Amino acid sequence: MSLKRVVSVVLAAVVMIGAYAGIAPSFSAEELYDDNTPIPYFSNIEIIDGGVRFTWEPFVNENCPDGVFYRVYYKNAQGDWVRMITTASTQFVDLDVHIGKSYTYTIRCVTPDGMEFASDCDTRGWTATYFDAPTVTATIGKAAGSAQTGTDNLPDETQSNESTDTVSSESSDEDKRFIQSGTDVTVDDTAEEETTVQPTQEEAEDEIVLKSKGDSDLAPTAAAPAVRRDIISWKGTAPSYRVYRKYLNEPDKLEVLCEDTTDLTYTCEYDPEDDSVYAYKVCALDRYGEVASACGVTPYYASGDLYCTRNRWIYELLSAKIDGFDDTDFSDLSYAELSDAAHEYGALTPTGYFNDGTSLTRRFTADTLVNLFGYTAHSLGNTYNTPGNSTVKFTRVSADNYYASDTTYPNINTVAYYGWFTPDIYNRLYLYNDVTADEWDHLMTDLSLYKTWHGKTVISFGDSGMQGRGNIVYSDGGVIDSTYRDINRNDFVNKRFPRYDEEMMEGPVEFIGEKYGMIHRDYSWSGASMGTELEKDGNYYIFTNYASYKCHIANQVRTAIKENQSADLVILNGGDNDEGYPSIPYNASTPSRLVYDWGYSAPDWFSSAYSRDFHYENPEYFHYGDQKVMEDYSNETSFVAGTNMTFDLVQKTYSSAPVIYVRSHQIDYGSLQRQRMYQEKVLSLAADHGIHTVDLFNNSDLDGFNKRMAAKFCYDGFWSDGSVDDSGVHPNGLGYSMHYLPHIEKVMEEL
Repeated sequence: MSLKRVVSVVLAAVVMIGAYAGIAPSFSAEELYDDNTPIPYFSNIEIIDGGVRFTWEPFVNENCPDGVFYRVYYKNAQGDWVRMITTASTQFVDLDVHIGKSYTYTIRCVTPDGMEFASDCDTRGWTATYFDAPTVTATIGKAAGSAQTGTDNLPDETQSNESTDTVSSESSDEDKRFIQSGTDVTVDDTAEEETTVQPTQEEAEDEIVLKSKGDSDLAPTAAAPAVRRDIISWKGTAPSYRVYRKYLNEPDKLEVLCEDTTDLTYTCEYDPEDDSVYAYKVCALDRYGEVASACGVTPYYASGDLYCTRNRWIYELLSAKIDGFDDTDFSDLSYAELSDAAHEYGALTPTGYFNDGTSLTRRFTADTLVNLFGYTAHSLGNTYNTPGNSTVKFTRVSADNYYASDTTYPNINTVAYYGWFTPDIYNRLYLYNDVTADEWDHLMTDLSLYKTWHGKTVISFGDSGMQGRGNIVYSDGGVIDSTYRDINRNDFVNKRFPRYDEEMMEGPVEFIGEKYGMIHRDYSWSGASMGTELEKDGNYYIFTNYASYKCHIANQVRTAIKENQSADLVILNGGDNDEGYPSIPYNASTPSRLVYDWGYSAPDWFSSAYSRDFHYENPEYFHYGDQKVMEDYSNETSFVAGTNMTFDLVQKTYSSAPVIYVRSHQIDYGSLQRQRMYQEKVLSLAADHGIHTVDLFNNSDLDGFNKRMAAKFCYDGFWSDGSVDDSGVHPNGLGYSMHYLPHIEKVMEEL
């Protein structure tokens, strides 16, 4: 039985604590809505690679002052509506779909406690059919008299001669080029008499006579223009398909060439003088003519030639990395010059090579990126790798450690780890696939970001979502020690406050900093909150956690200030832990709270077990003065006050650096109502401060309640009783690269 048919996420009760106890209204259904209450609807239904994405607008019911949640249903084989998920977000992705199957969905609003309906629903529902994206190839025709392009078997541009790229086509040689030549306009030589033009007397000397065919001074006539034909073909099992033409640098220009065809091929005719850079996209349609798949995409072409060549990639790559390289236009550099430059700057090793005009493969792209940018090899998380286009399952090293089996070819996993490429729905990374037009656009955007940000400094503050779990391993897990990011490092240059038992902690700042060649410093700490969590200790207060100085995000900023840390970009999160800490009020004023504060502690106090024990036993050795520091935190003990203090400190200290606040994705832990409430407050306060925001709660597909999503993109921890923690709190490496980076990078691009 399908997982969808078995598992339904039910928010039967939402934990309400502190000031929000009993927050759910106790109305009856008749009081909450009536026939005049609007019905929620899906504003967009999109078929993506491996699923169906629904989005909708926020729903307002004046009888629910604390807002509503959204319950998504599907219709089973018996025609009954079955609850699929209840969410506070305004989007959901159904991953439990099968090729060729149709599913009918609807949406209804409920109270946050899940006990009452807050609206009716559209009982007809919305139907979506799913197909995998078609696999598309194109045979590109040139104008009359031109040579065919791009289908020769040429060696792969790799660091060895072990493999050969072959660009194959199912079309015959006759199909590869269609030429329509011009036809001379003549006078039929069987005519009864010549046709002459009688000039006037004054024009006699300029007499023009139209001669019959074959005369040596026949006046030339214009030839009919040649026509270029491209043949697009694809594989698929859908009822019909739609064909588009996509243009480089014109993201909003997607031309429909064929609205609906049942064929698996389409011929596009166009003017040979058209010098556009274009590609083709094909999507499946269901039996009603509605889009039923993501698009299959070809590479870009220009004037009948392949545009995304290895030559052009080398030029764009070196232009991003090497200052001034793009002072010379691509068209002014020969293949030999580009090849020499690739070797000179290290994009290709001394034994590497590539062929002039050869198509750009993922493997060549990965090799040159890793070589030029100096990336350390990384596994990809809970995913697969496909060296040689064969699927290799991920390796489960231990109960706590998953990573891609990476012994055959690491570079493709490494660039996917940084988000240059995205695995398909089956978790495959094909080494020898040509780079598609969509992938080229993404590569160019990321290269542009590299050119803008490399060499600059990014620092981050926040909680474990910022500190990261990534491809986490335990220090006693018996996994190769050399893979630990922070092992044997005493200064912890990038991670200012590393965990002492979990060394490999990849958070957003690691991905961004390493990907774009930035200096990166992370001051975040697991369990950190915006407000301070204090407890009474005699006449004074102390931090409740043994390292709570680092758990107060404003103090993370103060630590960076004490270290004279500069920044060109600041990224932070926070607020999720506040809603779960009873001792941190939401927005209440508090009396003076003098705290035994040990002051600034050096960042190496977790560099060894001895240092940790010594710190716990002799904390007075780790502050600047000879005695405890008395601090008054009464103006930042609440969540709201602590958030304002954090934003004020960041903006005052880094006034010239843009600041990005990252709202975390939806997690299946604690009170979902309070998650939404607290985070929406942070977004509001960020707007008041002019801080840029990334709203993963509503805009990211990652959702802790979506157990298929959480299993694939989040780190599965373990509770104290040994049971699996599948709450989806902490993304793994793949979760960060696919569901965090694109949203943060979009804001970085806008900056």
